Amino acid sequence: MTDDSRVGQVGESWNDTFASRAMNMPPDPVHMETYDEYPSKFSPLFFVVIALAVFTGVCSFSLYRSGNTSGWLILLVMTLLLLLVLRAFPRPVGHRDIAYENGLLIPAIVIETKPLTLLALADMRGQEDVDLVWGCLKLPVKQLPNHTIAIDEKVPCVSMFGMPENGYWSLFLPRPVAWGYSDPTLVKKVTESLTVDDEDDIDEWAVLQELKDAMKKAPNNKVIYFDAALQKTDKP
Repeated sequence: MTDDSRVGQVGESWNDTFASRAMNMPPDPVHMETYDEYPSKFSPLFFVVIALAVFTGVCSFSLYRSGNTSGWLILLVMTLLLLLVLRAFPRPVGHRDIAYENGLLIPAIVIETKPLTLLALADMRGQEDVDLVWGCLKLPVKQLPNHTIAIDEKVPCVSMFGMPENGYWSLFLPRPVAWGYSDPTLVKKVTESLTVDDEDDIDEWAVLQELKDAMKKAPNNKVIYFDAALQKTDKP
């Protein structure tokens, strides 16, 4: 039987930080592997591109040493283009099990069904002595088990955060709770635990509703920042 008695309570310390509310239970490995959409390793094509970049780079240097001016320049351009392609590959996101167990519980809602898109919200404060700044992010997803898939449907998520800068987290990576756990009752339990922000007595679901229009034209997978008055602001 699933022990969900600590869902929504303070998480365990990890990497010198802890979530004010977390799942506090390990994910279901098979379910997580099936549904989690963040890459866990590089695509094999990534290594093919690396090999091609090394090959063209070595050939370019060899032609340069031999005095073949036009040849080495062409290969140098090819090498640079391949390096740009490498930068475009999605980077693997590690510690998936830790993200589900110890990541911060945050709210998200369905804002589009075709394609299926979520709007997630996170408090971006990385320390206590800075002003409230919200991070909002549109996240396209392929599957959402244990949900009915309807506009404005509440989708509780867990999230890990990027390194803090100037007292604020640099990014956040929302994962629907339903990606990590097969028990459908957990979605309802976590949704209820997110009704009101513990520290500021703010209804975060209501904040998401108020930000929907402001986020309509925002690009996917890019954090947009809002101040306490829900006015768009620059990255802290």
